[in-house]
Amino acid sequence: MDTERTPAASTQQLVRYAILLYWSIFWLFNIVDKAIGGAHFLWVGRDRFAQFQKYFESVGLGSPVVANLALVVTAALEAFAFLFFAGALVHELKRNVNAARRWSFLGTLFTLGTFTFFSIGDHWFGDRFELLEHTLFWFISLASWVVLIRLEAATGPLTVAAPRSQRTLAVSVSAALLIVTGTSIFRHNDTDFIKRSAAVAAEPVGDHIYKVTFPFLGGSTVFENTLTQFKAEHPDEAIQHIYTVPSPLRLKKADALIFYIVTEDRA
Repeated sequence: MDTERTPAASTQQLVRYAILLYWSIFWLFNIVDKAIGGAHFLWVGRDRFAQFQKYFESVGLGSPVVANLALVVTAALEAFAFLFFAGALVHELKRNVNAARRWSFLGTLFTLGTFTFFSIGDHWFGDRFELLEHTLFWFISLASWVVLIRLEAATGPLTVAAPRSQRTLAVSVSAALLIVTGTSIFRHNDTDFIKRSAAVAAEPVGDHIYKVTFPFLGGSTVFENTLTQFKAEHPDEAIQHIYTVPSPLRLKKADALIFYIVTEDRA
């Protein structure tokens, strides 16, 4: 009877490890994203400073101090969530179930508090897509806590009830996925990372009208280099004005900005 229950207990232990490891890595990457900000070598993150300032400016609080203060509060909540989940994982590895449960409970509280804080901001700023995302994570966090406390801790040595052939196949597939993913990341870096600064060609779409479509990672440097290149390629034309296309008209065709350059002949 005991030998039949050992694989089930070890499987439950693996699920507990997976839950704690997931939330530890989740909050660690969120902290790193705020520390780095924006797109860098082998890392594409969101510029949270600019995002928060844009949100608060939309409600009349344009001072950077307000946005940065909110960002500091968010970073603190995430740091504590990471700390307690990482501590729970350490206690779980030591088979200290009671301590792991206490630490994971505090980590879950900080996680729920963080997503609640985000959801309030989403309501305030009218960002329904972010609200959906944060609400889903709120319930996922609560569900993972319920699963964690209902799983029995393994009392025997950690074993996996799987034949050697299946383990070999799993390792082989995982290694292949890792190689393919790693190769694609470095290849993408070699081919597309330059788009963060390279000028974009202006496509003529009418008489003295040119269209420019930004790449995914394009920023102010791309805009400046594009205008410099456009002036060099069209010395007989003077830029009259530049205007962008409203977001609803893009129909999800572009990842970033689309703008048009309207020119006139030089006198």
